Amino acid sequence: MSRRGILRAGMAGGAALLGGAVVGGRAGAAVAAVNPYPAGEDSTVVALRRALDFAADNVEGPAGRDDKGRIIVRARPNHRHVLRATLIVPGNTFLDCTDARFVADFVTTGTARTMVLNRVPAATTGGYSAPGNIRIAGGSWDPTWHYLQGVTGDDFDTARPAPAMNVITMQHTSNVELDGLTIYNVKWWHAIELNAVRNATVRNCRLHGWVHDPGQGLWHGEAVQLDLAGSGNTWAGARDNTPCTDIRIVGNLCDTSGSKPGWGTLAGSHTAVDNVRHSRVWIESNTVRNTRWDAITPFNTELLYVRDNQITGCHGGVYVRGANSGVNPLTTVEITGNSVGPLTGTGRWGVGLAAYTETAPLRDVLVSGNAAPSFRYNNERWIGFRQEPQRG
Repeated sequence: MSRRGILRAGMAGGAALLGGAVVGGRAGAAVAAVNPYPAGEDSTVVALRRALDFAADNVEGPAGRDDKGRIIVRARPNHRHVLRATLIVPGNTFLDCTDARFVADFVTTGTARTMVLNRVPAATTGGYSAPGNIRIAGGSWDPTWHYLQGVTGDDFDTARPAPAMNVITMQHTSNVELDGLTIYNVKWWHAIELNAVRNATVRNCRLHGWVHDPGQGLWHGEAVQLDLAGSGNTWAGARDNTPCTDIRIVGNLCDTSGSKPGWGTLAGSHTAVDNVRHSRVWIESNTVRNTRWDAITPFNTELLYVRDNQITGCHGGVYVRGANSGVNPLTTVEITGNSVGPLTGTGRWGVGLAAYTETAPLRDVLVSGNAAPSFRYNNERWIGFRQEPQRG
């Protein structure tokens, strides 16, 4: 089943995970459960879920709060946390996963799958209204490892026994920090999905290995995806087409893993609706290696700044795309100071832009100071440059 179909069948309304059960806690206290409690998880994972549920009720644990007032919940270091359902992180929480490991072994595979989701209360009406001020830092995360033990050959290469899955998903929220996560071997979907998110930073993460969905193009494989809350791709809350804004993707490494090839691309998007655009996005100082499509490929994004990235061994370099239908003009795109090459693909280029329709032009575009083997501007008559762009 496709991701769109799974979302329609499962978590789209949030009910699958946002139940009203009661969880026993400290000194006989009880809090409403925002986490699921599937059978078969060890006591460490159960305790982590309970600590997150207490944080949702504004109850501090022994670690107290960080300097931004977030309740600190610490995963157990040097422990393999086997998640049998999604881990729900409430607002105003710092989930510290330093030196912890997380793998997936979901009890059911017929509902939407992500290892981590922020809490989106059933009453969330859309926009960025789910509780925010969330930080997740550290840890290694692998959504396929558990399923592939003892598996060899083509079944291993395609991760056939594993379900398609995101690792970190943020929905309808704001003020998010994802820092220093190491993510391995995602099947088909994304390491990190920011879906209808305002003010988020993805920093110092290591994104290793991806299994291509044979039913989709390689451009579909964003390690960090910006998405909007559309009719078929909303995990929880309203399907109101809220886009992402004020996003920083900074200082990350995107590459192969020891057992799987590289991602399709480090960062981008592949969904759009009329008159809705992602905006104020910085993709800076990342190291991108061995992607199977363009290394960085933002789509339907304005006030976009792609700066000082190091790109080597990728199929293509930086490629910024306007909407391929509808009425979505984009204003202000800067591609500056990137080092691109050598590239491995044919028919791609070091730096490129595309304006697909007259009703979706690109305006106020700057391409300057890049070291790249080639430059390409598709439908240049619909691209308004601030100054003469680089050419090759």
